[in-house]
Amino acid sequence: MAKLIVKGPNGRDEVLTLKPGINRFGRSTANDFVVFDSTVSRFHCEIEVRDDGMWVRDLDSANGTFVDDVPVTEPVQLRKGQILRLGDVRMEVREAPEPPRPDEIPMCSIHPSYPASMQCTQCHQVFCGSCVHLIRRLGGQYLRLCPKCSGHCVPLTVVRSTAKGFLQGMMERLLKKRTLRHPFQGE
Repeated sequence: MAKLIVKGPNGRDEVLTLKPGINRFGRSTANDFVVFDSTVSRFHCEIEVRDDGMWVRDLDSANGTFVDDVPVTEPVQLRKGQILRLGDVRMEVREAPEPPRPDEIPMCSIHPSYPASMQCTQCHQVFCGSCVHLIRRLGGQYLRLCPKCSGHCVPLTVVRSTAKGFLQGMMERLLKKRTLRHPFQGE
């Protein structure tokens, strides 16, 4: 399970347990995790928890997002023990999903050297988080659009589990049809 430890000013640490998928951080109550600090923007950053690890992306915050004091300018993978800083708020990455072997990671259609995190539901191409167009709608919800066809993009883990369920169901139906019919009987 993905966890962050927020380093409190009075020495008390707070444990944040992240959900699979996208977790938004900022001062606004529309975020998944509200950070009450003047150096944190209303919509500061998002952390995506995927099968291949945790990835942080800055949302054009005023005071920046940093991993081990290096500014986040594009999605960065978080590893256990690293320090994530939102403005002046420091968090330690406590637990992060283990990244899969390189041969299991699909690569972005536009940037082949970057791992894909999103897949278009229309054209089915895969993209890294930087390629997907992010539009914030009223109410704080985000719309992710495909850079190729403007279709709706979803996290790759959602597509994988749906496809796995579909294929598993299809195989079960196929095997059921095969076992109901005796191979030597006519139709």
